[in-house]
Amino acid sequence: MGATQCWIVVLAVVLGATAVLAAIPGPKNMRYPDNIVEPKVKCVKEGSFPHPRNCSWYYRCVDRMHVGFFWTYHFECEPGTVFSDELDQCVHPFLAEPPCGGQTTTITTEPTIIQCHGVPGTCKNYEICLPEKRTRYFCDKIRCPLRTPELSCAEGYSFDMDARQCDKIPEASTLCGVATNISITQQGQVPCSADNLRPMTDFVSRIYCSEYVFCDGNKFSGKKKLCTNYYECQRIGNKWEAFLRSCPPGLLYSYSNDKCEPKPLDSELC
Repeated sequence: MGATQCWIVVLAVVLGATAVLAAIPGPKNMRYPDNIVEPKVKCVKEGSFPHPRNCSWYYRCVDRMHVGFFWTYHFECEPGTVFSDELDQCVHPFLAEPPCGGQTTTITTEPTIIQCHGVPGTCKNYEICLPEKRTRYFCDKIRCPLRTPELSCAEGYSFDMDARQCDKIPEASTLCGVATNISITQQGQVPCSADNLRPMTDFVSRIYCSEYVFCDGNKFSGKKKLCTNYYECQRIGNKWEAFLRSCPPGLLYSYSNDKCEPKPLDSELC
């Protein structure tokens, strides 16, 4: 048998083996999902390459016969990691370049979730009232699988455990129950906070409010404090400001009901 005939035999064997291997993946082999093996990835040189349809998988091209035909092997990264073409290994997404890493991670199948946990003693819940009421959970340090050292965000940032990314800690002026005293006059102050936008103080009560006593005939039926004016707090930029407000004519403000109500009639009062 001549050299040319030998090469023909080798090529026939390679093509036959490739056809057999191509028929194995998919439903006939439960090791690999259909979308990993079909359509088949292309090999143009030896090496390891990121899978074009799933960042958690990569494939290796091997020219076993050194004749320009490649065997393709598929591999899945450890849970929570993606394949980095730059580093030629599986890493956590924040260590990889886009599109599989960084802030622009795009995975066309199920997204990769980093199963990181906050380090005890470095985490805190923040009760936020502005612009809407919600709770956020931040940790200064986190511990992730396959990583020995603890990880931390840049200075001034902490890890948002719900959003799974570094973010600025909520400002004090947006938190519930954190008051900022604002001087109105030399006579008094009003405390403004995200959950106290219309603060009632002795100063406000003494100047603007009166207590009305109600009777039904000769029988006492209750009492109510109503105000001609009230202060409303607004957050402007990074600080609070208080503005003096009043109800429309014929109405008085009720702190207990947080609304303007009709001024009591003389016939209703004791």
